[in-house]
Amino acid sequence: MCTYTDHNTLDVQNMIPIEVAADDNCLYNSIICLSGNTASTPSELRVRTLIEFVKNEIFYNNRFMHIVGPLNGVMKNVARNFAFSELYEIAALSNVLKCNIRSIHPIIDYRPHLSFMNSTFEYPRYSIVSKAICLFWAHTESETGARRINAGNWAPNHFMPLLLPSDNSQSQDHLVQPKISGSGSTPTKATTKNNSLTQVRIPQFNQEDDETRSFQVPSTVIMTTNEITTPRTKRRLQLAETCTSVESTIVEQKRMQARERMAAKRAAATPEEAERQRILARERSAARRAALTQEKAEKQRTLARDRSATRRALLTPEEVEQRRATIREIH
Repeated sequence: MCTYTDHNTLDVQNMIPIEVAADDNCLYNSIICLSGNTASTPSELRVRTLIEFVKNEIFYNNRFMHIVGPLNGVMKNVARNFAFSELYEIAALSNVLKCNIRSIHPIIDYRPHLSFMNSTFEYPRYSIVSKAICLFWAHTESETGARRINAGNWAPNHFMPLLLPSDNSQSQDHLVQPKISGSGSTPTKATTKNNSLTQVRIPQFNQEDDETRSFQVPSTVIMTTNEITTPRTKRRLQLAETCTSVESTIVEQKRMQARERMAAKRAAATPEEAERQRILARERSAARRAALTQEKAEKQRTLARDRSATRRALLTPEEVEQRRATIREIH
């Protein structure tokens, strides 16, 4: 399998790629490989990622929608086993695992928006970038083969974890896949320079949160809104409230504009057009009344009487007298 590490900066070229199963669960397989927790499964990580999306949907949409599209479709993919992952999942896993994750994309057919693929997603209480784990966007085929099956274009279809060597001066011409398990054993790499095994440095998850143990859904998942006190969550809630307020304002403005347009049309109408509109309105009202059941018709009459009584109660004595005079003139 081609690793593509040579299509990147020197620090990435010196990293050691670890082969994981290319079954479209490769992002989660990479996390399990780096954690050394063989008891965890991709399905469990998918569930935890989905919970993170549900809890903070507005935050992720606002941050990534303009880059990789809306979150709804991504959430459907996360819920399906063996569905390929995207940038959303890397960002969410940083919060799920409570550690920094560095996303590394090969410099192939590079476009400006791909700079987001080369980012470090930081967990707020663990913001030391040098402690980030590294996930590499790759392809199961060589660059030539990948272009041949994709109309001459290259796009990643695989994730691989990257390890930092304990000694960057060592030759890395030949790589051996390390066996990572929960036993605490340190993986090794062989070099053609001295044909000896040297240890490689495994990135650490946040020990403060003890994420090296079996992944379990934290109790904060069922935390009520009143219990949320972290500054980050407060900012998210404030952002959600602001968005809701803006949407309500926009809806109200549209209603006012519609009423103004209707008033302008009525004012510009000729007497004949106004009369025709009144006739049409009466006919529509009669058709609606004819379609009502007896109970609904009675309810409509009751509501109409209540509205009429309310309007009369709000009239000033002068307006009441003016209406009476108008009625007398009509009759």
